[in-house]
Parts: sequence; C-alpha cells; structure tokens
Amino acid sequence: MEKYYYRNLEGRILEEAIKNKEYKILNVLKEDRRSKVYLIEVSGKKYVYKIPVEKNTRKWQRVLSIFRGGESKREFKSLDRVLKNGFNGPEPLLYWEKRKWLMVTDSYIISRFIKGCPGEKKDVKIIGKVLEDIHGKGFLHGDSQLPNFMIDGKKIYLIDAKLMRNVYGGFGRAYEFIYLEESYHDILDIYDKESFYYKIAKMLNTYLHKYGDFRKKIKSIFRGKDK
Repeated sequence: MEKYYYRNLEGRILEEAIKNKEYKILNVLKEDRRSKVYLIEVSGKKYVYKIPVEKNTRKWQRVLSIFRGGESKREFKSLDRVLKNGFNGPEPLLYWEKRKWLMVTDSYIISRFIKGCPGEKKDVKIIGKVLEDIHGKGFLHGDSQLPNFMIDGKKIYLIDAKLMRNVYGGFGRAYEFIYLEESYHDILDIYDKESFYYKIAKMLNTYLHKYGDFRKKIKSIFRGKDK
C-alpha cells in the first residue's frame, strides 16, 4: 500500500515528477548508509529530495512505524511545526510511504530548497539566541549542531529540527547548548555553566560518550576475531 501526502498543486506536480522520474539531480548533498539527500529541479524550481535509507530498512524502525508512521512522515510534521511556531525552516511539500504488513518499508520527503550557508563559528552568538527562543517557547531543537542552523543574510533557518516539547526542563536546555558547543569545537561562553542543570547534563554527556567509545571498542575486538 502506498500513500502520498501533499496540500496543494505543487505537491501533486512533485508526486508525478518523482513517480515518472521527470526531475533533474543538480547536486548530491548526502549519500551514505543513513540517508540519500539530493538537490533536484522540477519545472525550473529547486527542491530537496530526501530518502531516509537506514530508518526505512531497520527492522525495529519498521515495527515502530506501525504506530507512529515512517521517518518521512514524522519529518514532514516536524518541518510543519517549525513554521507554525514562528521559526524559519524549509517548507515541507510532499511525503510518500510504502507499507507492507502495516510497516513502512520505504519513504521519501520533498521540501523547498533554502539558499544559505551552514552555521559557522562566527555565527554562534546569534545561533545561541535562536536556540534560547526555541527553549523560551517550550521546545527543544533536537539536533542543535552548528550546521543545522542555515544562515541567509539576517535570517536563520532551522534544519533537521525535531522541535519537540521540552519535558526535561533545564536539563534539556543545557544539553542542547553542550551539543552546540561540541560542534563548535571550542569553549562557548553564551550560557550558564555554573548551573545545577548544566553540571548534571555535562556528566550525562560525558558518560554517554564513554559508553559509546566502549561499545565501539568491543565491536572492533569481535570483528577482529571474526577476521
């Protein structure tokens, strides 16, 4: 069973273009085991065409999709939420899902292309203010790395933002700034590092990194034995 979702004629045109392969790939933005992301052109307009390969194929993700929909549907809703709450972001135009035994086995999403450059060190203060605005409205970005803030002049667009409700309070806010700092690869001084929330979030982050490194080491040992 297949499902297309769009709100207007533009979405319908995109559906037909993808179905009939009547589009031009202008650039490969990403292509790895996790996802394929292309800058495409349809009828003279530019769009971003994303296929979440890993989440389409993982067995557990497929099971979860029975209850919450596939990755492309969830991303469509996240992009919609960004715009509805007054933030800048790419406009979602179309998503497609293919189901088998109620599970999503394949999907893609198309959004409007945004001009701009990924956030850099020089932009960190204004990005920090946008992050504070997100937190002030009771949300978390969900992936607050520098490149996930697109800069176009004075406008800042949220990229790959989940914009989920912050049920973690101060811990959630602190953790997002820690994550931003890690992508900054330097010390940030735009938030309170003496707060209780920051100290606990920092301890948790350190633990998660060490746990991740430990798992990688164990996997490499076993893979070495297999060889």
